[in-house]
Amino acid sequence: MHKPRAIFSEEHEMFRQTCRRFYEKEVVPYHDQWEEDGQVSREVWLKAGEAGLLCMSLPEAYGGAEADFLFTVVQAEEQTRAGASGPGFMLHNEIVAPYIFKYGNDEQKQRWLPRMAKGELIGAIAMTEPGTGSDLQAVKTHARREGDHYILNGQKTFITNG
Repeated sequence: MHKPRAIFSEEHEMFRQTCRRFYEKEVVPYHDQWEEDGQVSREVWLKAGEAGLLCMSLPEAYGGAEADFLFTVVQAEEQTRAGASGPGFMLHNEIVAPYIFKYGNDEQKQRWLPRMAKGELIGAIAMTEPGTGSDLQAVKTHARREGDHYILNGQKTFITNG
């Protein structure tokens, strides 16, 4: 049985139970198949959104719960406890969504963040390039403006959550 730690409130512990049930029901039974397929089910993302596990720290206006960072810690602990390395919820929640929230314009925030919180869109990152690894100062990929859009030119080796 889990022994609560002083750092977590009763609300955090209730959320822990939500996370634990979610991982046991929606992730663990399918994880080996996802690993074999090299792809996580999109359905689990929608279910994670329904369960309130996505983009929790965002303001309510964008589908979040304005949750403190300890809710993220609880979720990470429960995902680790379940041995679920497949779903990239942490990258989605704690890297991609905050970047869009901080640096996106209002139209981008309205278009993407609520759908990310629902699991309809999945946040991904493409940094690693052949010959440069993840050294962002050495990236060769670039964007060229052409009319009202951009043409991307370059190569990527890995796309996390791709």
